Amino acid sequence: MRRVLSVIAVLVVLSGGATACGSSSKSTHAASPATQAAPASPAQAASPSAASCASAGTRKIPKTRLLADLALTYGAFHRYLYKPYQAGAFKKGAEGRTKTIIKAVLAAAAIIKLLDNASKNAAADPTLCKYVPNIDSIKSSLGSLGDKIKGGTATDSDVSETSNMFDQLKNGTGFTPPGNSSLPGLG
Repeated sequence: MRRVLSVIAVLVVLSGGATACGSSSKSTHAASPATQAAPASPAQAASPSAASCASAGTRKIPKTRLLADLALTYGAFHRYLYKPYQAGAFKKGAEGRTKTIIKAVLAAAAIIKLLDNASKNAAADPTLCKYVPNIDSIKSSLGSLGDKIKGGTATDSDVSETSNMFDQLKNGTGFTPPGNSSLPGLG
């Protein structure tokens, strides 16, 4: 029980730190007249659509921030959701099932927050804006997958579908090295 509480405390502190680092009240660019004229609806404020993308960069280093957010989400998804599901850790009677489900749900919440940050970073740069719909679809798929895991109704196709969405985004953005490349010095 102590370990679970310590994991929860660490995740809360980390998510609070990520939120504090990601928010900024300063803006170096003036807002466009279109965004000043009509207030955004709550849905638009939470997740920018391709139509609401900036015509010029409105955030500092959005490409780097997008890459960092996507890398963290991809790694957390595979570590806390995909691999435990493939190992059968979410099935009734599995050893450590409750702890694994708690970790998966907390990871899903953190992943959704990071995907929201990634979506905002992509919307802040005109060249990255085309990835916003893909990020938003992963976010919705992950939300339903988390609910299915909690309820014990997740299937192989649900997990594989979300994993395929991550792979499509990863391949579409060019974050995947060619199959024949190797790291220098590692052969």
